[in-house]
Amino acid sequence: MQVLSFNEAAGRAGFTRRTLERLISVGEGPATIELSPRRRGILSIDLETWLLSRRRPAPSGKAVA
Repeated sequence: MQVLSFNEAAGRAGFTRRTLERLISVGEGPATIELSPRRRGILSIDLETWLLSRRRPAPSGKAVA
């Protein structure tokens, strides 16, 4: 199990850090873990699970290139 910084998690997800922080603040981002009173991180498994939950099927009737 690996703990990612917000910068690392944002990079893996293809977001900026600020976008990731915004998603988390409105309750739409991955779960976070408190490492100390002033530091939080994201478990790699939580990031992967969250990303998979955001998958959407391709629109039907259209070929995917």
